[in-house]
Amino acid sequence: MPITEQHTEERLSIAHVQAIAGVAGYLAAFDPPLDYGVDGHFHPVRRIGNRFVAEGIPLDFQLKATVNWSISDDSIAYDLAATAYNNIVSRSPAETTLILILLCLPTDRDHWLSANHGVTELRNCCYWYLPDGPVTENTSTQRVFIPRSQIFTPTALEHLMEEERERRYSQI
Repeated sequence: MPITEQHTEERLSIAHVQAIAGVAGYLAAFDPPLDYGVDGHFHPVRRIGNRFVAEGIPLDFQLKATVNWSISDDSIAYDLAATAYNNIVSRSPAETTLILILLCLPTDRDHWLSANHGVTELRNCCYWYLPDGPVTENTSTQRVFIPRSQIFTPTALEHLMEEERERRYSQI
């Protein structure tokens, strides 16, 4: 029996994140399947002598994959669960930043993945988002608008990790 559609979407989002983190040179660790609002963490790696070690300034992420998204002007519109939205915006400045990573899949499942001798292609792409609004009073969802410029790429991950490092060091 095949896995559920939701689990397939989740596996594809993990593949996207793993590929991007690997190319950027960061570790991507995924939490066990307990839903406490954080799906994983990115860690920078540094060399100490002949060893490589994970550094202690991570960046947390909540990972979503969906076919239920749309383009609105220059943004991706997505109805994020209100609890997930509140988990992100309610973090204190002393805590690790928590970002949303959203994989926007094509509506046709046959277009999610293609592979041949020349290329393996995952569609479409992930976007990253860090809302700065207040906690929502909504009980179901909170519509978010993610700028289309915020494609989750190796360069974007490097920038996010550097911002987190600078934010943390500014608190010392």
